[in-house]
Amino acid sequence: MVDSFSISSDSSETKKSPPLDQKRKEKKSPPPESSGQKKIMIKVKSQQDGGEDLYKIGENAPLKKLMTAYCVKKNLDRSTVRFIFKKKGLKPRHTPSQLKMEDNDIIDIVTEQGGGGPYTA
Repeated sequence: MVDSFSISSDSSETKKSPPLDQKRKEKKSPPPESSGQKKIMIKVKSQQDGGEDLYKIGENAPLKKLMTAYCVKKNLDRSTVRFIFKKKGLKPRHTPSQLKMEDNDIIDIVTEQGGGGPYTA
C-alpha cells in the first residue's frame, strides 16, 4: 500500500501559521458578502414634518436597530416615539421578514404629545 502526499517545492521561505486563537476567530465570522442575509431599504416617515429617512436593514435583523438609529439621529427619546407599519404598532423584536416587508416600504413615526390630563379650573 502506497500513501500519496505532496511536498512544497518552495523550501527557502518558512511560513508561520497564525496562532490557534486567531484561526478559531477567522472560522466563526464569515465575511459579510457570504452571510446570505438579504438587505432591504426601509423608508421611515415622520407624521409631524413629513420628512423621510432611508435605512438599510437585514431581513432577519430586529427592528430595534432601526428604531434606535432613528431616535439617535433625530435626538428623540425612544419611549416617546411609536413606529407604525400597515396600521399596526411595531415592537423592537419584530423583523422585516416577520412583517413581510419589501424594498421601499414605509414605516410611519408618531411622536407622543405630553399633557391631556383633566382640566381643573
